Amino acid sequence: MADKWRNVEHRQRKKADFLKNCGKLYGYGGRIDKMQEEEFDRLKGMVYLDHTGTTHYAQSQLDAYMKDLQMNVYGNPHTRSASSRLTTDTIDQLRFRILQHFNTSIKHHSVIFTSGCTGALKLLAESFTWEDGSIFSYLEDNHTSVLGVREVAAKEGAKIMCVSEQELLGCGNMDGKGSPQSRTITAEKNSSIANCTANNSISSHFPGKTHSSKESERSDFINATSRCGRQSHLFAYAAMCNFSGRKFPLDWCRKIKRKQFSLCEESDGKWYTCLDAASYVSTNPLDLSSCEADFVTLSFYKIFGFPTGLGALIIRKDAEDTLRKTYFGGGTALAVTSNGRFYVPRPILHDRFEDGTLPFLDIIALRHGFDTLEKLTGGMLQVSQHTFSLARYVYLQLTSLKHHNGHPVAVVYADTDFDDITTQGAIVNFNLMRANGDFVGYSEVDKLASLHDIHLRTGCFCNSGACSRHLGLSNQQIRENYQAGHVCGDDKDLISGQPTGSVRISFGYMSTFEDAQFFLDFVQECFVEKSPKTTGAVNGQNGQYCNKGLTSKVNVQSTNEGLDIEDDKKGTEENTSSTFPKTSATLKSSGLKHGRKDQADGPQEDHRDSFKKEIEEKSSKGQVLDSSYQSLAVRDSERNVPQSTWRKEKPTENRELKEPVQRYLTNIFLYPVKSCGAFEVKSWQLSTRGLMYDREWMVVNESGVCLSQKREPKLCLVRPAIYLTEGVLQLSAEGMKPLDVPLNAARIGDVEASMCQSKVCGDRITGLDCGNEAADWLTIFLGRPCRLVRQNPDSDRDCKVNRDGGNSADGKFSLSLANESQYLLISRPSLRELQQQITANSNMAIPTEDLVLRFRGNLVIDSGQPYEEDDWSELMIGQQQFQSRGLCSRCQMVCLDQATAQRSKEPLMTLLRVRGKKVPFGIHLVHNMADTEPCCIQVGDEVTPVTMATV
Repeated sequence: MADKWRNVEHRQRKKADFLKNCGKLYGYGGRIDKMQEEEFDRLKGMVYLDHTGTTHYAQSQLDAYMKDLQMNVYGNPHTRSASSRLTTDTIDQLRFRILQHFNTSIKHHSVIFTSGCTGALKLLAESFTWEDGSIFSYLEDNHTSVLGVREVAAKEGAKIMCVSEQELLGCGNMDGKGSPQSRTITAEKNSSIANCTANNSISSHFPGKTHSSKESERSDFINATSRCGRQSHLFAYAAMCNFSGRKFPLDWCRKIKRKQFSLCEESDGKWYTCLDAASYVSTNPLDLSSCEADFVTLSFYKIFGFPTGLGALIIRKDAEDTLRKTYFGGGTALAVTSNGRFYVPRPILHDRFEDGTLPFLDIIALRHGFDTLEKLTGGMLQVSQHTFSLARYVYLQLTSLKHHNGHPVAVVYADTDFDDITTQGAIVNFNLMRANGDFVGYSEVDKLASLHDIHLRTGCFCNSGACSRHLGLSNQQIRENYQAGHVCGDDKDLISGQPTGSVRISFGYMSTFEDAQFFLDFVQECFVEKSPKTTGAVNGQNGQYCNKGLTSKVNVQSTNEGLDIEDDKKGTEENTSSTFPKTSATLKSSGLKHGRKDQADGPQEDHRDSFKKEIEEKSSKGQVLDSSYQSLAVRDSERNVPQSTWRKEKPTENRELKEPVQRYLTNIFLYPVKSCGAFEVKSWQLSTRGLMYDREWMVVNESGVCLSQKREPKLCLVRPAIYLTEGVLQLSAEGMKPLDVPLNAARIGDVEASMCQSKVCGDRITGLDCGNEAADWLTIFLGRPCRLVRQNPDSDRDCKVNRDGGNSADGKFSLSLANESQYLLISRPSLRELQQQITANSNMAIPTEDLVLRFRGNLVIDSGQPYEEDDWSELMIGQQQFQSRGLCSRCQMVCLDQATAQRSKEPLMTLLRVRGKKVPFGIHLVHNMADTEPCCIQVGDEVTPVTMATV
């Protein structure tokens, strides 16, 4: 697809078609392309489509902010010094600037700085004057942060009502999209909500359920609300739904306050309104001079990307008296005593509610955000027009896509037809479908999008109301999905064939037409199924995504680097009749007593021959090899070992074919440094955590975050090797002098050991820093600050998976820095089957040995049928028994060529098609090291399934 976009003619034609339909709205006078180049060069090469999550900051914005900090001295605003006064005055000016941005002034509104929109809603919930009989009502299409207000309100005795748009308007069902056929106003019935009894609770209606008449339930609600006294009530809704982009009328605020909706016309007391404007203000102008919202909540990073962790609660002056402050912190009191309860709050609202020292440097950054936004775009009206035009274009194109049989490719979750900028924002929410009508899980879309560097959002987006409404999920179904293991943020995207969430793309002021078209081409190429009569590709794969520079040649390592693989000259050819694949003639000397290759080569050859005879003799007698004999690395075609020594002659029986099948171990790989290159050996010792020294080290960035090939592809070019007799881990890479790291693990408490912490697969890891020499070596090669950390030998992790793929519960098995299990096994028949499917469905050919490296298995076997290992529950490798912990789900990391660090779409694309959304390949294994005796495995060991899993 990247090649496609280098086609200028294609790009210009598509853009001309777009401008013909949407050009009146698109762009900032033709400045968008120049803006991208000058202000957002870091986004080059990616397609960022999650601006509702956060937009991005401009380079000139950062430059201006840094210049400001360099030129001025800002002090803590709670003192009287000159630097303090500068800070205070600047913050006051920024309150004015914020209100000016929303077309109001300090005469009509106040600004309270918070940690963000959620912080503003929390402050409002805790400060609002709730009483017995107060009502908190909210629109069902609200963010979770609004739903959280109900817990505080209910605790104070308020009644809770969740309403749909139709119920709010009092007009029954509308002809909109995705609306339930029958719903009523609801009072949430939840055991966690205090004072909410069955008498004032009304059940939700969903399709297919039987309920009493709507008039009867409406009467029950009116009776309940009419008992309220002169309390304060609050209605909350979003100016724009962060799920679908639906813009709700801002004049609802006025109508609610004047009791023009049936929801409040029968209640006494006064109604106030809260407008969640977080998603709306990111791309739309908000005029508070005409909008009568009493409270407006927002986050500034949604508008211009930086700073994060800063938002505001904007309060209408005539609503200030509804807020009551309980807690008080530093700077909010005029006078206070420590040994009594004397406390006088400050009279100005924001001084009273902003506890402690404000994040004043972040607030100062806002000025440069507003300046840059105005300079680059000309104002929020232009931003709104620009982003809406892109969303409308994607909507029209996406809804027109069809499979070869005429079935639509996408179902778009929207309440509008994207024909009116006043009712629709720059969000497109959808799920994709196959030609047979089945849904494509959002996790599958996410994985493929990551392959093409498309950044989007999946799930329910913290908006359970809109999600359940559009997807047709009832409360009962949501509970059942939870019981089935689905929680927010996971990848359980389909349950019983129905989606649990969706895919969302959203545009920001720096988004371009090319971003929109690139995404549409991605959908076209990856998900539109074309007729077999017109193309041999499946799912519309026509090779445009093929990595033209893909090479099957793996980097050839020197003899002491631990990995040396000769190019498979025939690409997919595999010599299945021989015991081992074609290899180079290099013998690794990793574990040899005579040392490394850089010592005298001549005498070593004779020593090697005698050493090989010794290890063969021990192996044939079934003796366990000690560490001196381990780490015989591949590929040694000079090694003239009888086949019977390594491959057991006694055949095992294939249960399906009823004919002899020989299964044996062809390769052993360990990965001493997590996410770095493989180290291949002929025999190796097992430990309580897996292969000895496997994934015992990891590379972390300057913040201590573990790096993987997903974040840093060049890690695969770092080649580790273990030298047991010399006691070192050696790292090598092209253009770098080899680095030796001692194997003798320091322990916490040792003078030379520096303890550090990181996370691996959700586990907090205690590690030992390997020093500045290793850190400098990695920093130079990777081009970014990083350090080498070793797992603390005194700390343990537990295996993550069981046979069903869930969390492990049946026994504890220690784990190194591997993600999920001690060992990963892959089979060559499965690799060959996948290889053929890749070749058949794309114009990409990946040699078998390249695939072996991409899947990063510890144990590679040759066996009978493709994927037969999926059904094994236990197996023997030589004399060692292993348990299967289920299939290994693959991610986009398998698409990284381990020899070149280049990305491609395969093999993940084909795996998704032939193996399903979990993308399984290979099986997780554990080994019980109950015995204290050392044990090992070696290439040629017979592999025998002990038991088969029940399918």
